[in-house]
Amino acid sequence: MHYLCYTGLLTTMKQPSTTHKYLVRSRRDIDWGITVNTVGSEAVPAHYAVYPPRKDHPDAFYFSPSQGRVLDSYQLLYITRGKGWFYVSPEQRMEILEGDLLILRPHTWHSYFPDRSTGWQEYWIGFEGVNMDSRFQNHFFQKDQVVYHVGIQDTIVRLYEQALQVAMEEKAACQQFLAGIANLILGMALYYAQNCAFDNHTAAQIDKAKVIIREHLLDSITAETVAQQVHMSYSWFRKLFKEYTGLSPAHYIQELKMQQAKHWLATTRRPVKEIAYQLNFEEMTYFSQVFKKYTGHTPMEYREKFGIR
Repeated sequence: MHYLCYTGLLTTMKQPSTTHKYLVRSRRDIDWGITVNTVGSEAVPAHYAVYPPRKDHPDAFYFSPSQGRVLDSYQLLYITRGKGWFYVSPEQRMEILEGDLLILRPHTWHSYFPDRSTGWQEYWIGFEGVNMDSRFQNHFFQKDQVVYHVGIQDTIVRLYEQALQVAMEEKAACQQFLAGIANLILGMALYYAQNCAFDNHTAAQIDKAKVIIREHLLDSITAETVAQQVHMSYSWFRKLFKEYTGLSPAHYIQELKMQQAKHWLATTRRPVKEIAYQLNFEEMTYFSQVFKKYTGHTPMEYREKFGIR
């Protein structure tokens, strides 16, 4: 356990350089499903005087690190230089390093501040809405995970900078533009964090496995044979493959087969029985069951609805 012990002011250093914007929203903006309420960036120098500066921040967003705060909205905080501390409770903290992106959830107490020996560069965007709620309710993000290790990504920095420019201009439909940026940053946080969790060798093995599956999809390919070709035990291969792709190897193979079946049914007049055989389904009945499970249609229904005329 670590105890939050943010201490007063240092009087010898200059104040941080801050650029930010707080936004309003209309009923129409809310109907879009995502609204952005704040965008900003702040360069906090080493041996800073105070954090955060009490400069043009509304009471709802300003906080004292020693007391923390609770927000009514989500916020994505991205650190691109320096290090610091994030508190999930007054007694429990975790270190924040450059390349970390924090997802702060509404109605949850938290506090954070940069290490005085380094300061830091931070970017943030705050947002809310039913579309964002669904991302979390559907467990795309772990309930107890705050810090996502995404690394220093120029594409993410440029999105924050673009969001700040759009917010400053505050032109018509700026909320919809900003909503798209917030949603993209959230998706990129998941993308980079999950990919950074795999070392280059493991990622290369899984990518090779995906290529093998695609190249041999019409052969009698199995997950076990793919594991052998990438020199992994099946149990370990299956675990890593699912973590990397979100699907088990067998499910991934099945998905590709159903995609190929849909393509042939829609663009050719091949008999359904021949398609099933080409995709290594020994029984026509089983092929039809699997196809309906994936598409909601039997093969013949799918051809009648989407096939060539």
